[in-house]
Amino acid sequence: MDSLYEAGEFVRTVQRAQGLPIAVVEEIAYENGWITKGELLESADRYGKSPYGRHLKDVAEGRVVIIPSRGEY
Repeated sequence: MDSLYEAGEFVRTVQRAQGLPIAVVEEIAYENGWITKGELLESADRYGKSPYGRHLKDVAEGRVVIIPSRGEY
């Protein structure tokens, strides 16, 4: 139970420090070409004006820069 709590706190700390959510499923799918920009925007619309929805719109509109993992350099 403690490690699960600590993991959640770690994720929250990193997200707050970066100002970006971690492991957004729709963002990962879009970056890998598994969904289209239109499908990403549809998902964003479902979340409305929430921070999650705004993040998805920012990704679709190129306002979020994705840094590749080490294996992708």
